[in-house]
Amino acid sequence: PSLVSLREARVIIDGAVAYARDLKLRMTVVVVDEAGNLISADRMEGSSLTGLRFAKGKAYASVVLRQRTEAAAELAKTRPDRYFGIMNMYPGEVYLVGGGVPLVLDNRVVGAVGVAGLPQGVDEKAAEAGIAAWQKFREGMKK
Repeated sequence: PSLVSLREARVIIDGAVAYARDLKLRMTVVVVDEAGNLISADRMEGSSLTGLRFAKGKAYASVVLRQRTEAAAELAKTRPDRYFGIMNMYPGEVYLVGGGVPLVLDNRVVGAVGVAGLPQGVDEKAAEAGIAAWQKFREGMKK
């Protein structure tokens, strides 16, 4: 079973969607489990039809590489050998641009969030808003 429940994934998605709505922007958000399998996804009305593929590629890359895709994207400049190696190992599955953020519990990556369709740097902020909502939800579950 996934370490992130469907209910938790929905909390993450709702937090990210609320963030985008506050900015009057539209996007797609995906939550994957520790193996990169889809738990849940939402595409806001009027957002790009390709957003689902991009968001899933960001989430998948984030969970497989155990880091933010913003950092992984830097490999294109700093370690092109590694960047192209990753692209060839996971053809059509990874999208190495900002917007993928790992979900971490007790120093363990348990999944990831991918957001696509917002301006550069804002995808990651929407993912972080979703993760903040998830952390708050988990704290409430402990009480």
